[in-house]
Amino acid sequence: MTIDFYYDSWSPPCRTVQLLARILNVQLNPILTNPAKGDTQKPEYKQLNPQHTIPTIVDDGFVLSESRTICKYLVEKYGSTGTGTYSKNRLYPADLQKRATIDHRLDFDLGALYRRVSDYFTPAFMSGHYGTAALPKLNAALEILDAYLAKTKWLTGPEVTLADIVVVVTISSLEIVGFDLNAYPNVLRWFEDARNTLPGYEEANHKGTVEFKEYLFSKLKNN
Repeated sequence: MTIDFYYDSWSPPCRTVQLLARILNVQLNPILTNPAKGDTQKPEYKQLNPQHTIPTIVDDGFVLSESRTICKYLVEKYGSTGTGTYSKNRLYPADLQKRATIDHRLDFDLGALYRRVSDYFTPAFMSGHYGTAALPKLNAALEILDAYLAKTKWLTGPEVTLADIVVVVTISSLEIVGFDLNAYPNVLRWFEDARNTLPGYEEANHKGTVEFKEYLFSKLKNN
């Protein structure tokens, strides 16, 4: 059974779900949903998702939005058992402390890192200029991420987890537009490892980052 997936390919939260689905070999039925064209404001979509956001999935009648919640759901339901690199026992293990650390990184991404990235980019879509007022807090979040990665190969330890899959999409949106990450060597090292290691990264995420870049640059003034 495939899962209906309401998305737009440039959207970082949508790319997160796509990347995880590719890693888990979960089949998605992509339904292009363009907020800029008013697709998320249509009555039938708002009935499906009152937040009128993307991504949204419908899995055998079960409706779920919010990308990080979707990712946890997909891992729990469709992640393979066992101890393989991309099994649910490694991506989102039942061990309380390991899972708490992963949840922390996901919350850090949502509340600090991705939030500041969004604060930096969103004004460009509205006014044609980056939100430079967000830069100090964005750089502070990157410093924290770099500090975490100074201690471990991956975001929560020696193995890839769901946290890496989510956060790599956030960083890819900065990297593709030429944001200077040289002050964060651990982030750069980890990012190179992630995009060269995660299955399906090119198809599921990188192509969308190129679309994100093109869309962003079309909005920027004096670029």
